[in-house]
Amino acid sequence: MNKEEILAKSRQENKNRDIAEIDKSKNASRFALIFSMCFIVLLTTLSFIATGHVDYGVIATEFSITFSMYLYRAIKSRSAADIFCAAAMGFTFAVSTFMAVCELFNIKP
Repeated sequence: MNKEEILAKSRQENKNRDIAEIDKSKNASRFALIFSMCFIVLLTTLSFIATGHVDYGVIATEFSITFSMYLYRAIKSRSAADIFCAAAMGFTFAVSTFMAVCELFNIKP
């Protein structure tokens, strides 16, 4: 294989996207996920200190984002680790959504 064949194959695999661009996108996604989780922890802690209860709607919103990310990865890769992460995030999303709905309608679970 010569240099041009290798470059053509790489472009085909990456759909004409630059490797550095793909890496930047992955790092930005990872940073956004960590930042949003830290923000949710801070906001939930402040909410609990100020009001004495946790706002599950905010937590459900955060986990809807992370669940959708891991679900997409699990569907695309079908790896056991991604499926496990998607299931864990899905469970957390479902529980926090249930608690948010109960909170909205003043239902005690």
